[in-house]
Amino acid sequence: MEIKKRIQLLEKYGIKPGLERISAILSYMGHPEKDYGIIIVGGTNGKGSTCAMIESILRAAGHKTGLYTSPHLMMMNERIRVNFNAIGDEDIESISGQLFNIIDQHSGLSDTTYFEFLTAVALKYFSEQRIDMAVLEVGMGGRFDATNATEPDISVITNIAMDHQRYLGTTLEEIAYEKAGIIRTGKPFVTTDKTIVSRDILETTSKNKGGLLYAIDKDFFYDENESGMEFRSILRTVHNVKLSLTGTHQMSNASAAIQTVILLERLGTGISDEEIKRGLINTVWQGRFEKIREKPVVIMDVAHNPAGIKTLIETVKRFYNNKSITVLFGVSRDKEWRQMLDMLSEVADYYIFTAYHGERSLAPVELNNHVKGIESAIVISSYKAYDAAVRYTPDDGLVIVTGSIYLIGEIKHYLEDIKLTNSKDGTYEL
Repeated sequence: MEIKKRIQLLEKYGIKPGLERISAILSYMGHPEKDYGIIIVGGTNGKGSTCAMIESILRAAGHKTGLYTSPHLMMMNERIRVNFNAIGDEDIESISGQLFNIIDQHSGLSDTTYFEFLTAVALKYFSEQRIDMAVLEVGMGGRFDATNATEPDISVITNIAMDHQRYLGTTLEEIAYEKAGIIRTGKPFVTTDKTIVSRDILETTSKNKGGLLYAIDKDFFYDENESGMEFRSILRTVHNVKLSLTGTHQMSNASAAIQTVILLERLGTGISDEEIKRGLINTVWQGRFEKIREKPVVIMDVAHNPAGIKTLIETVKRFYNNKSITVLFGVSRDKEWRQMLDMLSEVADYYIFTAYHGERSLAPVELNNHVKGIESAIVISSYKAYDAAVRYTPDDGLVIVTGSIYLIGEIKHYLEDIKLTNSKDGTYEL
């Protein structure tokens, strides 16, 4: 069986929080995660962007980096990167072969999950590539996430909001407790969370563990200005910071990234202001308020919970006010989609509802039945839905594609296929 297909079959084990299996695997592999420094980043929204910024700064400073994120947009290789280059199929096959041999020899590992497996592949690959520092994005929660089987040098939590209640708890306090599990005893901890309830739990946890807490609006700050932003902390001020990622919320993520890399000086890794600024202006992170087309403007954003939609709406109002807006929306049925739609109705002039391929995808008819007072259409195929949204929207209008990273990944596949098909005669224009 092809190795990637066997990896995909591990998805049948679903989500199984716990560190027993991943810890055992890492032990059998000789603990590759101990061969390099680690920064772990959790939170409800913004953790992927923050990881990308940290990694880009480290790379700008000349360090060999590892980056592990999830989920992927188009292919699993994207999750595992060295110096931002995705892992090749040959390396996936080689390391996966070793892992499957370990799993086959130990019955207690027979139900290893898809995420646990890829986490182990990433940590082993980083060791083989002799990286200096790995940046790991928590998959879900924190306390029992597979990435938390490592011993990070610095922990980061961007923000905390309601999401994944089935696994993390039904209150903000319960979710905060789970996410606080990545805080390490006596180690630096950075957070941009501003919600009183969750922030209190994070600060209390850090204090109880003797951690070195650095919290936004207390230990570090950012100010927006005409040239971009200014970062201030008790350790350093960085002027004239410009970001490649769009949105005021990205300034908060950038401030977490800056504070984190500044703290590396205590570990003997000095990073200059210019390296910080170069890393941030060169950060690439797909699907985060990403413009992929003009006339009409098409924005893709992977917002998949109410907190993410709130940020998306704020950014749309700031940069695309007074435009005719078509919202192309598809979502997983376990998300708070009713609240998300109610919020999007504030800016939507027209809805197109669709679904991605997958059992979790919500039927578009359910989305359509919920919307009142706004004209809408149902297009089952995500590819045809994209084409319909572009055709329907005037050239001076805006199309927002949002609701699920899986939806955006499918449409990106579709656009890439068109690009490859038409590139020879030059008829394709993004």
